[in-house]
Amino acid sequence: MKKLRYLLLLLLLSGTAVLCGAERNVQTLHLIQDDAQDYMVSKVYRLKYVQANDLVPFVLGMVMRYNVNSSANTILGGNNEQLLTVSCPEEMMPYVDDFVRKADRNVKISGKTPDDVISGTGITRAVYQPRYRSGQGLINVLINSVIGTGPAGAVYAYDQNSNQIYWKDNSSNTPFVFEFLSYIDRPAPQIVFELKLYEVRESSLRDIGIEYLAWKNGPGLNIFQTAFDAFSLSSGGTAALQAISGPVGGFFFAPQFDASFIRMLEQKGNAKVSNTATLNVSNSDTRSYQIFFNPQLQNIVKSNNDQTSVVASNLNLPEGFNQLYLRIDQPVVNIHYGSPQAGYPATETFSVTPYRNGDYSQYPGTVFFAYSLQSATVLERSSSGEELVNSSNMESSVLLDLNKEFILGQWDTEQEVEQVIGVPFLSEIPLIKYLFSTTTVQKEKCRVYLTVNARVLNSSAAGTFKTGELFSIRK
Repeated sequence: MKKLRYLLLLLLLSGTAVLCGAERNVQTLHLIQDDAQDYMVSKVYRLKYVQANDLVPFVLGMVMRYNVNSSANTILGGNNEQLLTVSCPEEMMPYVDDFVRKADRNVKISGKTPDDVISGTGITRAVYQPRYRSGQGLINVLINSVIGTGPAGAVYAYDQNSNQIYWKDNSSNTPFVFEFLSYIDRPAPQIVFELKLYEVRESSLRDIGIEYLAWKNGPGLNIFQTAFDAFSLSSGGTAALQAISGPVGGFFFAPQFDASFIRMLEQKGNAKVSNTATLNVSNSDTRSYQIFFNPQLQNIVKSNNDQTSVVASNLNLPEGFNQLYLRIDQPVVNIHYGSPQAGYPATETFSVTPYRNGDYSQYPGTVFFAYSLQSATVLERSSSGEELVNSSNMESSVLLDLNKEFILGQWDTEQEVEQVIGVPFLSEIPLIKYLFSTTTVQKEKCRVYLTVNARVLNSSAAGTFKTGELFSIRK
């Protein structure tokens, strides 16, 4: 009986071991996990009436609040086709469909219209091509004075090769930016300096007497036969009688001897000379501009053998010196442009207009500049034509009204020269001196005025000539 029990126990244990081995080979484990994740879906919307860029901010605000992994973008399609792509959780997509369906409708918005679903500004991209200034300078003024850091996502850039300004900003800012750029994009004023040199000269010359050297070597050589026979009075008397033969001693009618030694001449004259020069300068606080004037004047000179000739005047000026030289430094024009603004708080807004060609020339203003003026004039001329030169230099600063002539410099010279050439002592006796010397009196008054008239360069286009019309010309 005990053996039977042991056998049964043995069989039971062996069967249990076999079953355990079988179960170990076919055992399957199932793991079920649910972390509440959102299943993402994507969709492409083809818009008919609105811009895809206008809806992107609103769609992003919707889907990212539900799930931060959501996104909304635009696709650049052909023929300006507006495509909007959205990736968001499956549960959120019906709300996006409803929003796009309500937003993409033909609604003409003029300002803020009541009951409109959308009254936002949207995003725009624009480009401006400067006409007169550097794009880099304009964008610096724009950002520092108006835009600042700009709204979130706003971008302003400049391309130096094309001189263009690009930006991406709210559509409400774009018209203002265009207006602001068109106002500050204007050329630097250019000033035209019209310089006029007026010279008023009054001169008189009086030459009376006998040129002793010419008389002694000419007719005076034989009057008393001093060169051949100092004691032949008859021959001397005959020569003297022949010398005084003819009406009034032959001095006013054809004499029988050379009377060129007699000096009796008087000249008077007035001269008014005007010269004009034009100098164009740019509005600058660092530049300098120069203009000089060296006219070729004539001068009468006398050689060693008393032969006169007309030659070009040679003032023998030092190097770098001119007869008239003007340097203008740092010209700055102040245009009285626009209308004054009413005081605060009556008027807080102001209006601006874009620049048009020729605008500067129709407004008054002032111009400020420093100048250096050099001049060289003939002070005196000797009997042989040698010139004594007087040079001067004047430097100053001046503020002038535009379109008005102003005297910038003035020189006045007045000279009276008396020259006596003849026999010593005898040439100092009144009246008798004219028989033994030549007295030359020269009086000259000279006034020189330099005027300047500054005006703004008119950059407007020249008017067209009339065609098809006949005009009569009178002689």
